[in-house]
Amino acid sequence: VAWDNGLSRTYEQAIAELETTIRQISSVVWRLNDKAPRAVVLRQTHVPDKVSWDSAVKRALDLINRKNSMLVKVVLARRSQMLTVEIDPLEWLTCLQAEGDNAYQFCLQPPESPAFIGNTPERLFYRNRLSICSEALAGTRARGGSKSLDLQIGQDLLSSPKDDHEFSVVREIIRRKLESVCCHRVIEPNKALRKLTRVQHLYAQLRGTLQKEDDEFKILSSLHPTPAVCGYPTEEARILISETEMFDRGMYAGPVGWFGGAESEFAVGIRSALVGKGVGALLYAGTGIVKGSNSAKEWQELELKTSQVCVLLQENFIKGIITSISLEV
Repeated sequence: VAWDNGLSRTYEQAIAELETTIRQISSVVWRLNDKAPRAVVLRQTHVPDKVSWDSAVKRALDLINRKNSMLVKVVLARRSQMLTVEIDPLEWLTCLQAEGDNAYQFCLQPPESPAFIGNTPERLFYRNRLSICSEALAGTRARGGSKSLDLQIGQDLLSSPKDDHEFSVVREIIRRKLESVCCHRVIEPNKALRKLTRVQHLYAQLRGTLQKEDDEFKILSSLHPTPAVCGYPTEEARILISETEMFDRGMYAGPVGWFGGAESEFAVGIRSALVGKGVGALLYAGTGIVKGSNSAKEWQELELKTSQVCVLLQENFIKGIITSISLEV
């Protein structure tokens, strides 16, 4: 951080205030660990609805399958509004930690504004001086209820031509982006399974050595948006998204992270929601549309991706009722 000593606060005062704020937030999160949120779900609506979704997917596939079309993949998203009462962003972030094995939790809340929270499994990049790593993540399946079923579902994902195509597009484009700023790069594993609490994805890690440290700004602007949240080619996919989607994505799918001198790290703001009074919870999810996609299956994937928040709302509402009954007794 470049600090101007002519400001009203010295660098040391600013750091001290930051540390105080972090301690206050930490104490709130610890206090909420044993507190069941009481969020009552009043109504849920989707934008687009199922009929409009089917139409959007059909339009995308028509363009992808058109002769001489440049479009290979486009990521279409859905916004689901859950009208609730008594919902607190930090409470839900605390609950998401239970879903957060091997993932990033984040909360961004400007003053007097709704909070953007999420539990994202996707790293955009991490840099430690000249070393940099990124990830390709695509293709989605549910986890199995037993070890054998989970293995079977994972093998189906690994052997799926459609999912392999979608994943390969993401991995190849990220490889090219790193190639432009790195003098050495490695992809390992080339393709594997990334298993999370409720879902599993195809996954690859890409590592490289930067030509110079100040290339990280170039990397951020180059990697975002990835084919996993926009499509390929980027501009063709972006135009289709702007013409097709019926809502503003806002911060959804944007980079979330920090610059820190010798190190920097950014994740992709997916599996996310906008939470606040008057808004309830706006849940965001997207799926990659490629040749061979099916609109009904892609809709099911949207349901799967938003399930971690929906289930928490339902489970914690029930806990809240039980807690209230116990207190009254």
